[in-house]
Amino acid sequence: IREAITALRDALGPFEAAAPRAGPEEPALGADAGRGGPGNRALELAERLATALEGEVVRDPLGCHVRYERPSVSLPLDRDRLLRLPGRVPASAPLVCLDIETTGLATAAGTAVFLIGLGWWDADRFRQVALLLPDQSEERSLLGALSASLPRDGWLVTYNGRSFDWPLLVTRYRMVGADPPAHAGHLDLLHLIRRVVRHRLPNAKLVTVEAELLASRRVDDIGGWQIPTFYLDFLRGGSPGPLLDVVRHNHEDVRSLARLLSHLERSYGDAEIRATQRRGDLVGLARAYRAEGRHDEALDCFEAALLAPEPLERGLPVSMRWGTESLPFGARPWETPPFGSTLDEDAWRAERARLLRRLGRQDEMLAAWEELARDGGPLAAAAWIELAKLYEHRLRDLSMALVAVEAATRLVERARLLRRPRPRLEADLDRRRLRLRRKIARARPAA
Repeated sequence: IREAITALRDALGPFEAAAPRAGPEEPALGADAGRGGPGNRALELAERLATALEGEVVRDPLGCHVRYERPSVSLPLDRDRLLRLPGRVPASAPLVCLDIETTGLATAAGTAVFLIGLGWWDADRFRQVALLLPDQSEERSLLGALSASLPRDGWLVTYNGRSFDWPLLVTRYRMVGADPPAHAGHLDLLHLIRRVVRHRLPNAKLVTVEAELLASRRVDDIGGWQIPTFYLDFLRGGSPGPLLDVVRHNHEDVRSLARLLSHLERSYGDAEIRATQRRGDLVGLARAYRAEGRHDEALDCFEAALLAPEPLERGLPVSMRWGTESLPFGARPWETPPFGSTLDEDAWRAERARLLRRLGRQDEMLAAWEELARDGGPLAAAAWIELAKLYEHRLRDLSMALVAVEAATRLVERARLLRRPRPRLEADLDRRRLRLRRKIARARPAA
């Protein structure tokens, strides 16, 4: 083993000596960390890129990068309505929409960020800027520009940024020995979209959400798989022309974040307007509120869903609701819809009943469970058991509790005859029935 280690060290010796090492002379990321300016190759690439984009080359003590700002557009955003949505973005916090383009889809050290798209509101105007990396040696300058653009009290607005964009940026900051810029919060619109409108989307891609919610379709947009190739070709001396399409693609992504945020606050931030939305949207929004512990607002959404005119299917195979052409490859039509589902009416009615219990509204909870039990849906047996608990422990009506147990038992026995046994539930009902009969027997002599 020692001989093998010695041979390996001898083989790696020349490479180890040639590899750059971070030492005390390595500058930290900051405005006062001089590096002597960008190299000739980096500056040449930056000038070529800036000329193609009609942008500007920004030179600083850290190196150089390319900055390209688009004309601002009018895009009002009601911050009071936005505050009422899940996420609770403070009305006074600056919002910064962020989207990046990279050399790959991993978040490891081998993936570089070469384009950072930023967007923010200046009163009712939405401004956008793109920061580009002309050469990998100028990464410090690009990251320094991002740090200078993010206010400490600002909130990031991204789409899947919690899982990809921001972790990758944090990795790049660590790679250059610097801390990522501080910010007050992060609103990832992907999670909100999944909660609210997943029942009517075939997938969660941003272009799909644009088409469904914003009635917008992109023309001549490039595919994400092409983007790393365009940048790497440019570094090898290729034309910067294809990068114009990459910048345009990123520009549309950032603007879509702003438009999507505006659409969400207009459609769901006001209670009266929200009540007119689709029933599935209201159920998803109720679940988002409930996840944040905002139970009153969640119940309001459930109540609005009950009054919504849109009918919900119950007990139908997914292929009948969606069509098998919408299912992902390999999915069985009777198992899962294409992108999750909030359209199980019995499930969300049960959630509403549990929410009523949490809020202490016992009479309404009793009515909710009774309605669900008498409808005879998939959760009828569970509803009868909840009624049995309520009658036994809260209302002290043992006879009605026993009636509810017997009703649940009949449903479970029917399921067993249909070859869908539920042994744990049967055992629970047997124990509950025996306990109730003992209590009733003890109560009769006293009566």
